[in-house]
Amino acid sequence: MYENLLSPNEFANISGISRQTLIFYERKNVFKPILKNEKGFRFYSLEQLDVIVTIQGLQTIGLSLREIQDYIENRNAELIYELYSSKLIPLKQTVQKYNRMIEMMNVKLELIKKAKSVLLDTIYLEYRPAIQIIKSKKIPLDASDTIQYKILGEHMEYRKVKDYSLGHAVAGIVDWKRAIESMTDKTQYRYYYTILPSSHEETDYSVIESGTYIVIYHKGPYNQTYEIYPKIIEYVKENHFEIESTLYEESLIDETTESDPNNYITQISVRIKEIF
Repeated sequence: MYENLLSPNEFANISGISRQTLIFYERKNVFKPILKNEKGFRFYSLEQLDVIVTIQGLQTIGLSLREIQDYIENRNAELIYELYSSKLIPLKQTVQKYNRMIEMMNVKLELIKKAKSVLLDTIYLEYRPAIQIIKSKKIPLDASDTIQYKILGEHMEYRKVKDYSLGHAVAGIVDWKRAIESMTDKTQYRYYYTILPSSHEETDYSVIESGTYIVIYHKGPYNQTYEIYPKIIEYVKENHFEIESTLYEESLIDETTESDPNNYITQISVRIKEIF
């Protein structure tokens, strides 16, 4: 009577499921042998392979053993359609989340690679495509350090909530005209901003316009980038350039990659209006 039946070891070898897992499924009433004789020996049929494949598939999409048990007993085409439809959206969201993480980690790697290749304190002319950004609240001209850090903290919290923290560091926007007129002892930002990943869902965002930019790379703390502004001024005068009033500062090496602020590397760029 056991001629067409399989022992647990035989069934395990054919199905790819361990004997221990078969026993576990049996205890949980998810999958049982087709026969258990008076001596307690278990036997399975080849037809039961379809059930094992079904169980594995349902586990893959995240069903619990209790849910699988209910499904196995009542499965039909309508049920599987409803089940897969309900699971598809969260799975797509998970895929999107991990794709974004991969993208932002690649961004970080590229920034570090770029920082290693550029010449510090050297003027470059670079073409920049349009870049979508999200800005912080505007920082008042007379803002105290407390207010600036409060605005920075709010922007960083927003980055955290939106999962923007793995890619570009918090960047800064400087009013160029005010910067060269005041020449204070620290860099004064008008906004903090974050470069958005390509897959973002923001609707209220700003754009750094495409065009040719004067770019220079500064090594040191963020609040000391102003020290390199005279070099930009000199270059602009020598080449008779007209530039925009907005200066952008983006970290290539920041606090996430260096513990010593003296090793931070910041990309400073300002767009040329016309070349005479």
